Amino acid sequence: MTGKQAHFRTIIVGSGPAGLAPLVSASRDGRLDKLLAGGLAIIESTDAIGAGRLGRYAITSDSTAETFLTAVTGHADKRLERLLSTQLCLDLAKAGRGAVPLAQAAALMSEIGTVLAEAILDTGGSVLTRHEALQARQGRDGAWTVTLRQLDSGLEYDITADTLLLATGGEQSLERLRSEKVAGLPLWPTYEQTLLLSDDALQPSGLALIRHRLAQSPRPQVAIAGGSTSALAAAGLLLRACPEATSTPGSITILHRRPLRVFYPSADAALADGYTDFGPEDVCSLSGFVFRLAGLRLDSRDLLMGILGLGGRPPEQRVVLHRLDHSTSAESHRVLASADVVIAALGYRPRALALYDADGDDILLRGRLGKEPLVDDRCRICNAEGHPIANLFGIGLAAGFRPHGPLGGEPSFVGQANGLWLWQTAVGSIIVDSLLAASLPERAPLGLVVSSLSMSRSGQLAG
Repeated sequence: MTGKQAHFRTIIVGSGPAGLAPLVSASRDGRLDKLLAGGLAIIESTDAIGAGRLGRYAITSDSTAETFLTAVTGHADKRLERLLSTQLCLDLAKAGRGAVPLAQAAALMSEIGTVLAEAILDTGGSVLTRHEALQARQGRDGAWTVTLRQLDSGLEYDITADTLLLATGGEQSLERLRSEKVAGLPLWPTYEQTLLLSDDALQPSGLALIRHRLAQSPRPQVAIAGGSTSALAAAGLLLRACPEATSTPGSITILHRRPLRVFYPSADAALADGYTDFGPEDVCSLSGFVFRLAGLRLDSRDLLMGILGLGGRPPEQRVVLHRLDHSTSAESHRVLASADVVIAALGYRPRALALYDADGDDILLRGRLGKEPLVDDRCRICNAEGHPIANLFGIGLAAGFRPHGPLGGEPSFVGQANGLWLWQTAVGSIIVDSLLAASLPERAPLGLVVSSLSMSRSGQLAG
């Protein structure tokens, strides 16, 4: 290839809800134009930015409709507020504090993506849809060179930026389950004939496979390994989608290591429902919420409350909880071995981009193989030694961000916080601060990607 490389202030790899969250945050506090100044490029493998994988799942949200609407209301920058008059936003407003299908939430994120794409292009940036980021190399000056492939043509080329934000999401794999043991045994290949990853189980194709398997059994049994929102979401989905196969007591068993927690708006509300499994360390000092971060919400919360018999709900006997510890190993093996379907809901690992330093050596990242967070408390991606990498940031599922200090949360919280509202407010603001404050090398104005080629407003290469 010939010609100059296009240079941007910032490149964002991945444009799902997490990738756009810093832009939404900047819109909220009036810094969107400042963030876009100098050029911003978004790399997205699908046809449009905004929704990511959100619309693929056959479940409802764990955020309220009201929460989704905060992405377009009360902003200092008014461009996103134009969406409030659309039928989609009017329907979300009617849903209020209820959950919404993720397909509907994805539709809103797509509309947000359209507005933000226009803003990016108007300030000299690029929206590169149907492009895949292959790798990124950091120069000695701290800037990044990202190698892209245009999916339709196969053309590969480089663009550069002062700062790089990875919003590449999380992934699950069967290979990981070789080392992720449940009751002392790896789920894969021990239960390979019945095993499904929760990410697959929550999609229509996975649900169809589960229906088929359960239909072959005279007394269907499902075992779900994990105590995350995904585990409860999978159980709830099966109760709704497979009512006959899950109609008997104990049809679904959830095997979990840590206690499952219920979110409450206050300690008094929890006690009024008969929920006493919390202490002072489980209450957020800022909001007064009980299990603000660890607690299940909306439909998953309702299901857990039914299982626990809280708040006067009729007991939900179709789902039983099984606590994993050394004393229950034999029973755990029996539950897993007798299940027609085993769902692994053990969380996600970062789907990281291949990174190289100025000498061409691999940059190994923290959290890629273990359970440590990929990012630090300023959303900087850390190397395997735990040191932040200059001008490299991360956000989204499996990034591992842990709220701290003024962000609140219960002191007892262990793990990572994933939530659209958090990404679009506090976390997004942290990233905007970091992107604007990053130490930048001197650069010439934007150049062409290749001679005689330019970028169209759709992000496709045009002759």
